[in-house]
Amino acid sequence: MKKRPPIALVVHGHFYQPPRENPWTDEISREISAAPFPNWNARIDAECYRANAYARIHGPKDHIASIVNNYAGMSFDLGPTLARWLGRHDAQVLRRMRQGDAVQQARLGAGGAMAQVWGHPITPLLNAHDLRTQILWGQLDFHRRFGRNADGMWLPETAANDATLAALLDAGIAYTILAPEQIEAVRPPDGEWQLTSKEPLDTARAYRFLHPDGSGRALALGVFDGPLSRDLAFGTATRDAASFLEAMRRGAERSQVPGKRLVLAASDGELYGHHKKFADLTLAYATTISAPAEHIEVTNLAAFLAESPPTWEARLRPGPDGEGTAWSCSHGLGRWLRDCGCRMHESKGSSQAWRGPLRQALDHLRDRAASFFLDVGAELFADPWQVRNSYGQVLDEDPQRRKAFLRGKGRPGLRSDRGRASTRALLLMEMQRSLLLVYASCAWFYDDIGGPETAIALRRAAHAMDLWQALGGKPPSRAFTDILAEARSNRPRLGSGADAFARASRDRVVPRQVVARAAFSCLASSSSNQAVLPGFDIVMDCPAAKGGRSSLVGRARVLCRSTGERTDLDFAAMHDGKAGFFCQVDGKKLGLDDLDEEAAQALRFGALVRMAAEAGETAGCRSLLAVVDKLGACTASERSALSGLLARVLATYVVAAKTGRNWRLALKLADRAGAVQATDDWRRVQEIVWEHLEALRRRERTFPAALRALAERLQLLEASG
Repeated sequence: MKKRPPIALVVHGHFYQPPRENPWTDEISREISAAPFPNWNARIDAECYRANAYARIHGPKDHIASIVNNYAGMSFDLGPTLARWLGRHDAQVLRRMRQGDAVQQARLGAGGAMAQVWGHPITPLLNAHDLRTQILWGQLDFHRRFGRNADGMWLPETAANDATLAALLDAGIAYTILAPEQIEAVRPPDGEWQLTSKEPLDTARAYRFLHPDGSGRALALGVFDGPLSRDLAFGTATRDAASFLEAMRRGAERSQVPGKRLVLAASDGELYGHHKKFADLTLAYATTISAPAEHIEVTNLAAFLAESPPTWEARLRPGPDGEGTAWSCSHGLGRWLRDCGCRMHESKGSSQAWRGPLRQALDHLRDRAASFFLDVGAELFADPWQVRNSYGQVLDEDPQRRKAFLRGKGRPGLRSDRGRASTRALLLMEMQRSLLLVYASCAWFYDDIGGPETAIALRRAAHAMDLWQALGGKPPSRAFTDILAEARSNRPRLGSGADAFARASRDRVVPRQVVARAAFSCLASSSSNQAVLPGFDIVMDCPAAKGGRSSLVGRARVLCRSTGERTDLDFAAMHDGKAGFFCQVDGKKLGLDDLDEEAAQALRFGALVRMAAEAGETAGCRSLLAVVDKLGACTASERSALSGLLARVLATYVVAAKTGRNWRLALKLADRAGAVQATDDWRRVQEIVWEHLEALRRRERTFPAALRALAERLQLLEASG
């Protein structure tokens, strides 16, 4: 029996999350849809990143036989925006990733970790300055996380053209990964070009891309196995270790390579545990137990390339109008430019035409900002673009260290400065950070401009314009919103891109809002005059609450943690004991509606608890419902608490109302309270309403419509229907 050539198995995971942080606070706001976790980063961390750092292998009777680090057996890239979040919120997972890379270096002579282009943009759509910065910042972030230079770099969505691959080579990158559909032709050494449209691409060997400048410099290309990767993402390959390895063997058998065959499977890393539950366990068992037992070599791409350097050359498919190609769009790069047909869900009458105006608006902002950057930057630095590139070294440092770094790069006036010039330099670079993050690919990937992914980009655009204004410039707000107004949401109630931008801008947090929130919190809870709020530190110099209507008057010192800016503001705040909060700060009057949603939600919930105790009359119930109507999306625990609170108010109202009952109001309370529950409050309401129905029956009176509806709601009458 002929011995089959050996298999070199590389399982690559692309790990990434978008920059979900509110740019004004640098913290992720609560995301209800991620419940029971506070946000999607936390949820996916638990289901995937941590699950793979400590993957269980079960033995007999389902006991845990061992816990393995899947990152020690994978090729993987880690997005800088995700790495930053992990470093701040789950450093242990980041440590396991680093250990996994080190284990592979010791075992294979090359690490399994790759860098990633910094802000996850579609690289062929970037201008030359942004392309270079995004690549350099990705390299710097990788070195900071893994303690070594990156040999390989992942291109977001594997989006590529000749200029992109040339830029990787210019930055010292040795290899990347592409999809088979992105290769137009290949040729063996001293051979002729072979079009992949005629013969399927053999992905069991690596290829080389030659720099267009004719220098002979080459970038190694690992081309993932398309059918295998699709089976992992959408099929049954991750069901168990046997299915996993059988899919790998089928991939190897498609090859005509005579020697060792590369089987490169690539997918979103979140597939292992988040998109597919228990896939992390399948990966652990397959790579640590099953594959070695079946003499399948588990390796990484860098190690394979060192052993089997590519000799065949590859030529990229140019894509429509030469724009480039990507693994997740069959129309070149249309998914990030126009209504190309790619979408997440089919919906009759829907359109992705909004993608074009979104791209145009952000490009307009970028281009206008570049002129402003050069004007202001020239005052501070000899070469502003070079300083921006090097700023990636200190992105995660505290403001004072970032200022010190920029002073070291500055002209003489900045070098000797400890005040205004240093602050201007920092704000200018932070403006650039947000302008680079607006291009995160997910802003275009999904189906509607009114979605949360696009809101991330629009928030960053608003933040960049705020910093632009703080630097004394005039951002092109009108032109930006005019272009966005041409983009229409598929949900008419969400309006246009301009409306989406207005909603995203409401997440803005400025010092006077911080003062109002701190004052309101103090009045509501009698807390300390020193508060720690998301993104800010504040100290309030004022006397304790006093008077019949609680009040605070004083001066507040606000420190922004991301920029180190300090603002001193006079304020006067009042609270009416219920849901009325008012604060005069810096000549402006603010209420709960002027705060970010999370802060307003917490204060309104506190007010509802107090109001519930006094809402026995019609006016009190109406005031309480008005506050309820202003609540945003609630967590499951908040919904449960609100339901119980409204049931209690309804019981108090129907039992104790002295000036006559408004059944329509009672029905509103019952509807807002949610499903009928077997609680004492609900039983009391049922009893009172039943007695009222009985009295009307005895007098042979017709039930008022609102009373009948309430009785049906309480299951005292059958629905009239």
